[in-house]
Amino acid sequence: MQEVRLSERERALMRRVLESAMRARPPQKSPIRVTPSPIIFFIPRIASALAFVLILAIVGGGTAYAAEGAVPGDFLYPIKVSVNEKVVAALAQSAESKATVHARFAERRMQEAEALSARGTMTAEAKVALEERFNDHAQVVEEAVAAVEEENPIAAADISARFESAVGAHSAVIARLSEKGEDTESRRESENLSRTLRERGRRLARAETPVAPKVERSRALETAQFSAEDATMTRSAALPADDTDAEVVARIELTASTTLKEAEAHLSALRERLGATTSARTKAQISNIRGLIKKLHEDKGGSSKKGRIERALNDAVTVKTFLEAQEKFREHILLPAPDIESNGNDDESGDSDTQGDEQKEGKKGWKEKEEGNSGED
Repeated sequence: MQEVRLSERERALMRRVLESAMRARPPQKSPIRVTPSPIIFFIPRIASALAFVLILAIVGGGTAYAAEGAVPGDFLYPIKVSVNEKVVAALAQSAESKATVHARFAERRMQEAEALSARGTMTAEAKVALEERFNDHAQVVEEAVAAVEEENPIAAADISARFESAVGAHSAVIARLSEKGEDTESRRESENLSRTLRERGRRLARAETPVAPKVERSRALETAQFSAEDATMTRSAALPADDTDAEVVARIELTASTTLKEAEAHLSALRERLGATTSARTKAQISNIRGLIKKLHEDKGGSSKKGRIERALNDAVTVKTFLEAQEKFREHILLPAPDIESNGNDDESGDSDTQGDEQKEGKKGWKEKEEGNSGED
């Protein structure tokens, strides 16, 4: 069922029928007059959200749902970005929800780029449009995260880490898809977009500020707002910087562990379609990431823990993203995911030598397939 698609002829026929029906019954001014509610009049935020909900209802739930799978150039793509996403964005009121929502929208732009790269239809115009929309979403994410930092630096660090990881992972998928593209323009534009996204991810990583200084600044502001007699209460309520760093590590660790479980679910669904070498290689990557997370508990250095758990999250998101892409683009060879660090091993058997040999064998099999497209996988 997932492979069923309308042909270009069927799409053109449907469009002609719709346009003919629209010409036959042109829009007329409605005799119905609506009296604005005083509640909505005085609460513009609610009015905006309700207006989008009404537009969505008029467009039709089926159309809105169908538009979710659209990519640039598709007939329903404007519904996806100008109606569906505006409804969701209008309902996101807090800074944290705005950051989360627009991070998801930015990821959707990258997924759309993957679809165009897989089809070989990435044009210069589509690349520019996707890049502009992505940059708009990324800007909102950065501004919203800066606002979240003032109240909840732990949540801000988690959102930033997840977004940075997603950008790096999807840029790698786009690059992998573009490698075998037959259309020259599509391959070139996909590679350019991949480089742009990769550089944006690096800038995000460089711009990230350690959590402890943020907490210290926040503490200084809070202390300045209290009088001398409240100093004792301020000291007791403040959270030590080391504890804050530990909470950030714990939060990102939970995100990484959850991402690994999702990756394993995707791997299980793909297992019958993957060869033994690719399955073993991907399983070894997941095991190595788990080993890295496990070793964090043995590390006494607080500053190094945050960097290591962020690397683990990057690797976990990369594996999951490549597995998701492999499910969608079955005609392409995308696995195993590239550049996964070999840190630790959480294999239940405890046989790290065997696991390492298996991983090397998987890598060898992958290189053979990439270079000579021979071998059995």
